[in-house]
Amino acid sequence: MPPACCVDCQSDRSVAPIVGLLALLSVTVLLGAVVAIGVGSFDVGGEPSSIVVSVSAESETNRIVLTHRYGEPISVSEVDVEVSIDGEPLATQPPVPFFQADGFRGGPTGPFNERADPRWEVGERAGFAIAATNAPTIGPGDEVVVTIVVDGDPIARASTTAD
Repeated sequence: MPPACCVDCQSDRSVAPIVGLLALLSVTVLLGAVVAIGVGSFDVGGEPSSIVVSVSAESETNRIVLTHRYGEPISVSEVDVEVSIDGEPLATQPPVPFFQADGFRGGPTGPFNERADPRWEVGERAGFAIAATNAPTIGPGDEVVVTIVVDGDPIARASTTAD
């Protein structure tokens, strides 16, 4: 017959695997809950934008030119163009498509012109010149940011430093 201390040791050892199993199970359930909450709270915000535009800005002429670089054609009649210069939005934003508008000199080029094809295809350029009556105007070294918006959602954004 084994001594009394061995009987107690055997009973302690038989509890240890159960406690370990319960601890691992608790950690697994907790980790699963954290992952589920994290994935559930991640907002993708709808379809990712697959449109890329580039912008150039000339301070001497106050001209901004956008080039459609990648993605689906854009229907210019469905977009808003938002321009800011050094973080300050233009007082009068370009009402694309347009021919002549307050705050802009002459008519725009490319699909921003209301007499052009309103589909802005990859490789096409669209541009306009800011009039001196609009503010701010473009100065050398200014950061110019242009955002293309559809139904309140930005679909493309480009920035450049003015020449």
